[in-house]
Amino acid sequence: FFFWHFHLLHIHRLNDHSILTTANEQTNQSFTMDDVAKKAEIEAYFKKQMEESKKVWEMRGKDARIKAHQARQAGPKTWRQMKGAELMIHEIKHVGNRPFVIGLATIAAGCFYLQTTFTDDMKKNSDYWQAFHAKK
Repeated sequence: FFFWHFHLLHIHRLNDHSILTTANEQTNQSFTMDDVAKKAEIEAYFKKQMEESKKVWEMRGKDARIKAHQARQAGPKTWRQMKGAELMIHEIKHVGNRPFVIGLATIAAGCFYLQTTFTDDMKKNSDYWQAFHAKK
């Protein structure tokens, strides 16, 4: 929290409302419209700060963390919460991954085609197949 010190302003708490008084009020001198506008602006600022502080205070503590976790679980899943095929499908659908997906699909289709058309004669004549896959 930030606290500012003003030369002529003093802040008092009364019935949960901020009341600002100036040195002029303390001596019973009259206000100008400028002073009233400044006072209203400062009161509005402090009310806004208090509302923001209350929001922060409401988000603290075990109960608030449980409530926030439940709210996250109720919403749509993020990619960090996805696993397995669900994550893979999500990534495939992403526009930025489209060139990679097209390339991967092309290579996978080519490999599948070559594997299914690899005949026994081809295996017999392949040095690689004979060295690493043929049963001796």
